[in-house]
Parts: sequence; C-alpha cells; structure tokens
Amino acid sequence: MSELEADQSRPAILSAVKGRARFFAAPGMTGTRIRSLLLCAALTLTACGESRSVSERAAEADPTFDPNSLSYKLIPPTDLPPEGTRSLFDHIIKENGSLPYPFEELMALVASYDAEGAPPITVLIPDGRSLLKGQANFRQPRIIVAADPRPSESVAELGAQLRGRLFLGFVEGAAEIEVISYNEAAGRFEFQLVKDYREGGSPRLVYAKRAICTTCHAGGAPIFPVRPWEETSGQPAISAAILKARQAQPEDRYHGAALVNALSAPETIDELTEVGNVIPTVQRVWIDGCGNDEKQGLACRRQMLKLALRYLVSPTEINAEDPEFRRLVELQQPNWPANGIALANSDLLNRNPFVDKPRLTPWQWLMGLLPPSGNSSEDGKLDDFEDLPPLRAELDPLSPRAPKEILQPGAPTAITGLARMFSDNDRRLLEAQSEYELARLLAAVDDRRLEPVLGPAPFQRQATLRALLAALGMKELPKTSYISTEGMSAPIVEGVKPIAISEGSVLELYEHYCFGCHRGNPNAKLDFMNGASEEEVLANIKETSTIREALDYERYLGTDKANKLMPPANAWQRRELDEARKAGKDDVAKMVEV
Repeated sequence: MSELEADQSRPAILSAVKGRARFFAAPGMTGTRIRSLLLCAALTLTACGESRSVSERAAEADPTFDPNSLSYKLIPPTDLPPEGTRSLFDHIIKENGSLPYPFEELMALVASYDAEGAPPITVLIPDGRSLLKGQANFRQPRIIVAADPRPSESVAELGAQLRGRLFLGFVEGAAEIEVISYNEAAGRFEFQLVKDYREGGSPRLVYAKRAICTTCHAGGAPIFPVRPWEETSGQPAISAAILKARQAQPEDRYHGAALVNALSAPETIDELTEVGNVIPTVQRVWIDGCGNDEKQGLACRRQMLKLALRYLVSPTEINAEDPEFRRLVELQQPNWPANGIALANSDLLNRNPFVDKPRLTPWQWLMGLLPPSGNSSEDGKLDDFEDLPPLRAELDPLSPRAPKEILQPGAPTAITGLARMFSDNDRRLLEAQSEYELARLLAAVDDRRLEPVLGPAPFQRQATLRALLAALGMKELPKTSYISTEGMSAPIVEGVKPIAISEGSVLELYEHYCFGCHRGNPNAKLDFMNGASEEEVLANIKETSTIREALDYERYLGTDKANKLMPPANAWQRRELDEARKAGKDDVAKMVEV
C-alpha cells in the first residue's frame, strides 16, 4: 500500500479499527496486545508471520548456522548460563560483595581492575537503537561503558580478562543496566539486566531472554555503529544537544560519564566490540573446525594453538605458504562445515539521529489511533520499543546483517582471534617461562599435559595457560580467577515473578531495606533472602543469625564497629532507615524480632 492509498483509506480503516478493537478488548488485554492483534488479524494489510525459533532467526543472519553442529550442542543458546558456569559480571559482583550504587560506583569498580585505576571508556547515546531507546533522551542519554583495563603484572594469579569482554548500557529513565560479559567456562557471552536500578529501588540482577538479545546481537556478542559514530557524544552536535538539554557545562559529568567526548572514545568502543565479536567465531573454529575425532581433533587444535602462540609472541602476517599453516589447513579440511563458519557482522551502519529520523508508516499511524497500552509490567519497556516508529531497514539492528566473512580452513581471522584470547600478562608469563625461545614454547604444546584442554570443548584461556606453564616447568602455577562457581547463588532469568508479600507483613520492611543486596545476589553467602515464597524467605531470614547483629544499632552506632551495621552507610536504604528511626518508627525493632 502506498502512502497515498493509505491516506485515502484512513476513514474506512479507522472504522474497522474501532470495531475490531471492541472485539479484541478482552479483560486484561493491554493496548499493546490489541495493537499486535490488529496488525495480524485486522484489515489484512499484510501477513504477520508466526514467531520464529532461535534457529530460524540465527539462519537469517548466519548462512552457516547449523543447530546440529558440535559447537551448538556444547555452547547452547540457553537463557541461563550452562550449569557450573557464570558470567564475568557475576564473578565481579560476587567478589565485590554487592552491586555498587550509584552508577559512578559501578564504574569505579570496573576502573579498579586497571593497574593505574584508569576509568572505563564511556560515550553517551541519547537517540539510539537499543531496546531501551524509548526511555533515553538528550537529558537522560544512554551511557555506554566498555572495559579496557591494563591489569598489573602478576605471577601469582591469572586474573580477569576484561578487555572486549565487559560492556554496560545504563538508561536512567528505565532504571536499568544492560550487561554483556564473557563467560570463559562456557565459551560464550552472557546477556544480563540490572532491573530497578534507581534511588529507592531494589536492584535485581537477572539473565535476559537470550532470543530477544540475539535478534540484534546476531553473533551472540557486542555490536556498535561504524565511523563517524554520529549517534554518540563523540560528535559535537550530539554533545551540544546534551549540554543544552541538561543545562550543563562541558566539564560536567552524567553519572560519572563525560558529556563531551573526543572521537577516540567511540572509536575505542568500536575496537573493543570487534575484539569481542571474534570470540564466538574462534570457539566455533576450535570446536567444529577440528571436529570430534579424538586423534585428529587433538592434532588439529595443537596446530591451531601453535600458530596462535607464534602470532602472540611475534605478530606478523600469516603466510599461506608456511608449511605449518598448510598443515593446519589439512587437519581442518575433513571436519570443516560445508557452508563454512561465519564471522558475524557486529557493525551497525552509522546513523545521524538529526537526519535519519523514523517515519510514521501507515502501520505506525494506525497503532497511534489506539490509546496507550497502560502496561505497568516490566514488559512495558519492550512495548515502548515496539511502539516507536521503525528505522529504515538498513539502519535497524533487527534487520539481518550479512556476515563479515565466511571462514574456510586455516582462516587467519581464527588464528589471530585465538592469540588475542590471551592477555598481555599471559604473554609475559609464557615468554619468561620459555626463556624467550619460541621453539621451546611451541614444543610445550606437544606435552601430554595439554591434552585435557585440547579436546572438543570451548577453549578456556586460563586452563590452557596453566597447562602450558606446567609443560614449561613452572613449579608454582598462578591461580585461576572468575571460573569456579563455588559459593555463588543460583542464577535468575528475567521474568521470574517476585514473591507475593502479604499486606502488613514485616517482610515488606526487608524488601524495602534489604532485598537490593540480599535477594538475587550472585554471592550465595549474601543471598540469604532468596526463596520462592514469603514463608520460605522468612524462614531463611530466621536462620541467618548475622542479620540480628547487622541491625544492632544500639550496640554499634557511634563506635569503631559501626561498619557492621546494615544497610551500608552510603546506601539510600540506610538514609531512609535513619530517617525512619529519627521519626520514631520501629522498623528496626520489627526486623530484629524476626
């Protein structure tokens, strides 16, 4: 239907819409649901397809996708991480003890992983393309954070590899942080949300619905626009509009993020997303490219690791005529998928929000005739996203993007990508232990101690590094970090309903003052207010004797042990509890009684 035909048809359309809206307006039916049904069932202006599976969506963006492949079985696209594994972000929060608030404190936590405390890279996007774009604007832009730390040198601990593996997107208007972080044990990125992240809220860290995330993040990894990044505060027009909307000065900050950026900031984030985007492809090459055969697979992964280590210690152009390179091609050819292995396209086309504005299509005009959905559930944010006018298809991250590359046996992309799985400190350890002799380092790959890490399983940087160091003769191996899930609470997926608390229950006080840290905390020791029902949570509270001491204000307040008191002194919950105490309310006494 052309725009002219749509204009001429609007009176008839409006009449039909009103009639069908009455038909569909069943009790509990939201405005958004009515609009969806109208689009699919009314007027027959177009056909609405059935919802597609993860496999079908993946095939659109990746012509090499195979749900029967070994890598798909070993790295499944489940919402929750595979059992016994967790995201890097979970490990960081567990180590810290709680999720920092406000956002400046969370950025400070990320900065603490840099040897000199350098802050992470940030840019602001007021009019972007994320699922939370309906809640972002020039006064409250979306904050993008990318970790790029330079960690200290260490022989005692391998430490976390954050570079290209941790990204945050905070939208104040949505009170939500989107988190993408790597899961080394599972060989995949995890998609998480921090819900209700606001003053007076009870933040909850949950795993997102993966199928929703990967409709844009088709490679299961971070994405970002390409140069010149006109959506970001790296462009003067965007930063000027932000300053005007916030009535701020160029030196001011927004939740710790600069309001004005040099173009180097989005350029660095673009580079870091490229680093992350290669990782899932490296895992597919490591698993599918070498296959499941015990003998051949072992030889194939040994050869791939040798070439990666050569590149790690002496980065040079990979020569296709090199006998060692040809050997890898020979080993990979028998198992290589017939359609190749795709490197997903993590690049969104550049968009100038002042020029590339969404246009109201006949569909959007039609939905605008209906009242707002009035949906107050957490799905409301997704409703807001769906209600916005669409972008041109080539700018829309929901549109499938052709792969950047279809890899074939011996692909240099996989070799260099595997080399970059190791950190700078890893390289220093390997060079020192091999006495800076490449031949000795490569010989270590043939050691039998490497066999457990060269099987058909996701490549794990720390386990492989420890095996290499042991083969090189290191007596006291460095400790691993952020792998073991011991002491971690069970992960929670988005959409798990909060417990129903009866009116007047003392648990309302615990919900207000304590749930933010002690319900859904990745650290099992601190997750003592979890439970599927009010009764179960109360029972857990009664069994946790340390709560009594943490609420003993009469004993500790004003002493050198005041830090034992909870909520923490700098938390909004503590401020409100102090105000309640000053007002003579017995909130503390009621909680202590439980």
